[in-house]
Amino acid sequence: MKYIHSIFSVIIAALLFAGCDLTPDVAPVPTYDGPAANTTIAELIAMHEIGSLDSYVHLSEDSADIVICGIVTTSDKHGNCYKYINIEDGTGGIQIKINNTALYNKYRVGQRVYVKCNGLDLGDYRKLPQLGYWANDGMEAIPSAKANRYIFCDGVPETFEPQIVLTSIPSADAISPGWYNRLVKLENCYFVEGGMATFCDANTATSRDIKMADGTTITMRTSNYADFINEMLPVGNGNVVGILTRYNNTVQIVIRDLDDVQDFVTPPHTENLLTVNYTNAFNEGWLQSGTGAEWSIFNNTSFTGFYISANSTATDRWLVSPNINLSAVEAPSLSFDHRITGTGGNETMKLYYTTNYTGDATTTEWHELPISQFSSSTLVGHTAELPADALAPNFRFAFRYNGSGNAWYINNINLKGIVN
Repeated sequence: MKYIHSIFSVIIAALLFAGCDLTPDVAPVPTYDGPAANTTIAELIAMHEIGSLDSYVHLSEDSADIVICGIVTTSDKHGNCYKYINIEDGTGGIQIKINNTALYNKYRVGQRVYVKCNGLDLGDYRKLPQLGYWANDGMEAIPSAKANRYIFCDGVPETFEPQIVLTSIPSADAISPGWYNRLVKLENCYFVEGGMATFCDANTATSRDIKMADGTTITMRTSNYADFINEMLPVGNGNVVGILTRYNNTVQIVIRDLDDVQDFVTPPHTENLLTVNYTNAFNEGWLQSGTGAEWSIFNNTSFTGFYISANSTATDRWLVSPNINLSAVEAPSLSFDHRITGTGGNETMKLYYTTNYTGDATTTEWHELPISQFSSSTLVGHTAELPADALAPNFRFAFRYNGSGNAWYINNINLKGIVN
């Protein structure tokens, strides 16, 4: 009986399994079957006088249908297009305010939508056209639960590239009204604060200027809710994609995410390749070896730097820099300020470099970089241009004190070079 029961259980399980549909659920493709679009976005915008402060046009539900169709060009996935979508149709663009902070889940870039405008209000915010609900003397967002009354997706999103490419920025009023609220591409431009500022300050929306090749300027406007605000603006020239907007007479662009900042190439520029923290230098890669007096840190109100004093002690002591990669650097130069005191003579103090440090200065092959300037009364600067054989991944330099009768003070050490 137990055997028969087991066979019966297997048969029942097989029948149940055969009746299951294991096809993964696929969201149905949205299809719009309402009234056809009968108004272009440009024609819609013309129904309101742009710039008429605190005014709007109510698109009555009792009047003839006003239906527009456009492609979504914004995404709030990264927080910079907050509670609105932009659509465009080739004649113009319009911002539609919706009280939802995850609009990208439904209205993806490239999604075709139809908008039944009757029941909405048409106005502008500082000359930027908007659709929404007018209340409290301003354009407010359509409640999220009511958005489906007006906005209808049709089909699946398709790739959408900017239809407008700008190489110069005219004045706000000289730009075609049909270009605002549309996706544009700025070609061959650069950030004025590239490498010096982040995309946005922490606690407020921020403007950063972008210069075009012809010297005209556009302002990039970024919300402090964007998730890339702490990223540094790139250095060099490239392209920027975003929504063209305006704030009164200021032309602006709003990027959607960092993918909109494209093809930036950093030009060759001079960089400081070594920063010396003198008070902690011996814990940050600086080494010394040899005999006699030792290198130390001298620190008072007028001087902070390396110091060695061998007034009466026979000394041969090396001060060796951290390893520095110069393999991709052009025209490097090493500079420093120094001063000597005592009677031991200048020949006791020398500067060297190596690209094959053994771990012990006394067994390393060094090449001298002659020091031409000495002073006993004040700090004097010296600069050494490094030769071609120094451009290696394992470059180090060293100060050597070999003798007695002197004290040597060194600070303001800089190693600079041109990098790409």
